[in-house]
Amino acid sequence: MPMTIRIRSAFLLAFLAIGLLPVITFTWMTYQRTAAHELKEVKARNLLLAKSVAESLHHYEEDVRTIVTATAASLQQNVDTKYIQSVMDNLKIDEVSIISPDYGKILFSTNSKRTKNLEFIEQNLFEKIKAAPKSSKLQFLPVQKSTTGSPTIHVIRNSGDNFVIACISTEYFINIAKKVSFGRNGHAAIVDQVGNVLAHPIRTWANDIKNISEVSAVKRMMNGETGIETFYSPATKSEMVAGISSVKDTGWGVMVPQELSEVQARIFENLTPLFIGLIGSVLAAILLLYLSIRWLAKPLENLAITLKKQSTTGQPMAVSPSQAETSIYELTHIVDAYNELAVTVQQNSAQLAKQIFEDALTGIGNRAYFESESKKQIKTRVAQGRKGILIFFDLDGFKEINDIRGHGIGDEVLKSFAKSLYPATKKFMDVNFRGLPSAHPVIARIGGDEFAILLPLPDVTADISEICENLRKSFPKLINVAGVEIACDQSAGGALYPDHGTNIEELLRRSDVALYKAKADGKNRFQLYNTQGVLGGKNEILAAVLNAIENDELYLEYQPKFCLTKQQVTSAEALVRWQHPIHGIIQPNLFLPAVQQTHVMKHLGEWVIGRALRDINYFDGQGFNLNIAINIGTEHFSADSFIPNLIEQTSSANVSPSRMQIEITENVMDASRGVFSQTVSALQEKGFTVAIDDFGRGFSNLTRLASIPVDLIKLDGSLIRGAINDPRVKVIMETAIEMAHSLGSHVAVEGVETLEQVLLAEKSGADVLQGFYYSRSMTPENFTSWIKKRSENSQHSQIEKIRKSFEA
Repeated sequence: MPMTIRIRSAFLLAFLAIGLLPVITFTWMTYQRTAAHELKEVKARNLLLAKSVAESLHHYEEDVRTIVTATAASLQQNVDTKYIQSVMDNLKIDEVSIISPDYGKILFSTNSKRTKNLEFIEQNLFEKIKAAPKSSKLQFLPVQKSTTGSPTIHVIRNSGDNFVIACISTEYFINIAKKVSFGRNGHAAIVDQVGNVLAHPIRTWANDIKNISEVSAVKRMMNGETGIETFYSPATKSEMVAGISSVKDTGWGVMVPQELSEVQARIFENLTPLFIGLIGSVLAAILLLYLSIRWLAKPLENLAITLKKQSTTGQPMAVSPSQAETSIYELTHIVDAYNELAVTVQQNSAQLAKQIFEDALTGIGNRAYFESESKKQIKTRVAQGRKGILIFFDLDGFKEINDIRGHGIGDEVLKSFAKSLYPATKKFMDVNFRGLPSAHPVIARIGGDEFAILLPLPDVTADISEICENLRKSFPKLINVAGVEIACDQSAGGALYPDHGTNIEELLRRSDVALYKAKADGKNRFQLYNTQGVLGGKNEILAAVLNAIENDELYLEYQPKFCLTKQQVTSAEALVRWQHPIHGIIQPNLFLPAVQQTHVMKHLGEWVIGRALRDINYFDGQGFNLNIAINIGTEHFSADSFIPNLIEQTSSANVSPSRMQIEITENVMDASRGVFSQTVSALQEKGFTVAIDDFGRGFSNLTRLASIPVDLIKLDGSLIRGAINDPRVKVIMETAIEMAHSLGSHVAVEGVETLEQVLLAEKSGADVLQGFYYSRSMTPENFTSWIKKRSENSQHSQIEKIRKSFEA
């Protein structure tokens, strides 16, 4: 038995839940946003400090090179170096010497005692100098202790003749690091190219030349990286967040860390007054809520008892105010509203039944109306020996209108278009079919952006297609919504009665077949149903594709993808083709649009994967180690079985996942938004690469793309074609390539057809090119022959000569 509670208890629980949930949500969101903002500021500050120190060290390194070079030149020319000594002191350069490459004898030195005493440099240092690569450029060695026991950096030049060596004290590094101090223990640390400490708040670490190369932040600096790192600090024995930066040409690294616990403590400190205020507000709200509900519940309970007595009749009846006495203004209005509702329901029962045949959005007839009225008219006219046509049409590009401008604008377009249908059709009939007996046009919205018109025809009609095309052209081509002109072209298909049938469902289906043919032929046109049509409507196409998969009528062709880095074809894109046993080659544009966003796409995708894996093994047998890209549709990509089946198929075919690239369009990103990122990550984790296809076609979402780490972004061919003649498109393409590289993705440019486009794409930074300039798609056998001929003809050298002539 379900639990029942009093209304006052229900109100109290509901109001508490409703009231506390926003408070808890607000508190949590405030904490998260504050924490994120604080951590972002800390990271930005620490990184800025690290970069600033690194920049200072870079200038210091340049000054050292300049002074050491100048001093060495002065020593060799026997010029007095006293004028340089003050600069050397500022830069903490202890001395500069020129030594013999034979035994390490000091020939010249700013420390004249060393030359007078005919000294030699330390043997281990001499060995390091001789082992260093010969270069006219000064090199900075890792820090080591000098003969006096102090940490020293040696700057050397091994040019084959006399060697130059300079000794630098680490005091400069220590002094510059001391300038960075903040919070409880925020500081700067500087290390050399092998992770030895040059400067650190723990002075003994610098004095003892402690090596901290195992710290993750130091490893990144040794690799020359700049950025943010979170790591465990052995110095503070706590988690730290640090900005890191490397010094160019030296291998030195700067790290500016701060304890995470200090950042978190600051966040809690800032939010404490807010938490106290929220708790106080919640307690006060609970007290007021309790008092209000006590006052409110009693009259509501009385009203509920009264309404329950009225409900036994099965019909809404007015409730007299005396039966629902209340002193609450709103409850009085509840009673009045209920009474008005009861009267309205009784008066409008007949009208509600009538609205079954009206489209809720546009106000014209709906599918039920169309079928009902059309059946009557067809039956009457066929009995009279007359004929007519059912025209089925939809708006071209309506999905893009919804996606780009929003469903609200899309609804306004539908309403405006629907409102114009009857006047336009009536005017057309008055001009062309004046006086037709027992007929009027039946117009309705079938669903979505699909409309239908049942049009009577004269007994003698010269050209039905021309008549229907003229009617279609009379419909609006532009719809004005809020002052914006929106294109509103239509594609239409028609089926005749009684020629093509007299059943309304059959006529709708056959006119749909004709509509699909009109769209396949380029849209914005009318097509009359043809009983000799190749594939039929959408349902027939889906069935035919499944049958083609089962009967092995499909095959794959491959279009080469040229790698600019390796200057050779390293991969290819698999493209599905259909060899129909009766109709011959059926172009993809005649069946793929119907398959997309249906269950058949998954079956087709599974077939493509299996055939591509088989062809990979074929290419391997021919001596070509090619990677293959396959296109995956929304339904297939979003399926739970997609990744497990893909892994099973590659394993069975003994093909490494790295040989397979999964290509998806931005539409897949939209349709599978909930699982898209997880699926991409799972694919990459298993070794597959992921590419975004046709990027730049229509309205690409750059912000969303930044959150998805795909391996390759394929720029649509419209960009390279437009970039040749339009500087603005060129800037867009170059920016897209630069952005993709900054996100860690490679870039392929599709649709390259001329050498000029190849040169522009290469100059813009593209990694891979694909298009008719190289080749159209080919069967696996033709593909291997093409590669062999390409290799034998040595085309690469010829192309290189042409490129150089263009660049000249």
